[in-house]
Amino acid sequence: MNILLALMFMCCSVEGSIQIRQTGSSTVYPFAIKIAQEFSKKIGHICPFVESTGTGSGFADFAQVHNGFGYDITNASRPINPKELVKCKESGMASILEVCIGHDGIAFAAKKNLTGFNALRLKDILTAVTKKITNSKGDIVDNPYHQWNEINSSLPNLPIRILIPSKSHGSRDAFEAMVMHGQEVRSGPELREINDYEAADGHHLLFDFLDNNPTTLAFVAVNLLDGHAEIKAMQIDGMEPTYSTIQNGTYPMVRKLFIYVKDNKTEGLQDYINEWLSPAAIGENGYLTKMGLIPLLEGVERRRKL
Repeated sequence: MNILLALMFMCCSVEGSIQIRQTGSSTVYPFAIKIAQEFSKKIGHICPFVESTGTGSGFADFAQVHNGFGYDITNASRPINPKELVKCKESGMASILEVCIGHDGIAFAAKKNLTGFNALRLKDILTAVTKKITNSKGDIVDNPYHQWNEINSSLPNLPIRILIPSKSHGSRDAFEAMVMHGQEVRSGPELREINDYEAADGHHLLFDFLDNNPTTLAFVAVNLLDGHAEIKAMQIDGMEPTYSTIQNGTYPMVRKLFIYVKDNKTEGLQDYINEWLSPAAIGENGYLTKMGLIPLLEGVERRRKL
């Protein structure tokens, strides 16, 4: 458990009872911490416990009951898959509430002073990271590219260095769907997985790495860039990840974020879910919106029973 989580647990132990337990996505984690803080201010005697383990690990823990004491909610940066849902049902869950909390843009982030990438395209990223390519003769060969300008002459003469999420995180599923389209990632110095330490606690260690490695790009959620003035989101296919381009889907890398809730009788659980969906949290000027969560368009269904 990282320091922030330990401190939160201690505060809850002193000021209120931990009766709502939440795990899962590191992308949703900053939002969950803020909701827990705001909810505790209103309720007083209930302080939700929130931890960050990754989407896949969150679903696994959500399906378990440890000593009769499990998780009420798991955060997710992708929808639950059929195998995960079956495990939840097999553990005795009669129904699960899926709540879409909003949109999230994903960026290739880099140090702010990195230039020369205005012409970067999503297909350039795929060419940079795929294990095999089809050459000019039509043969499938090992990826020969090591510099960006070898792929696209409008890009700089810099070595390809990209960080992608590890397989335990929901953002890896987004990377596979948005970038790879079923192709296998390459090995070598061009590509490295973001480790669990770098992904913990708002990805602060990852951003430190980018700050110290000014030609590296990292595949991360746009909301995580908040508070990191030295890091920027790269333009992709001529589009920047803004509030409007993410909400209307014109930015090419957009996904939905979720929380999954057990049909439990845990004290305060329904009020806690209502806080997630309140205008104070996800309205146009809501505190989660100000943190970078992009609300769904009006009229879009948010809740679904599974």
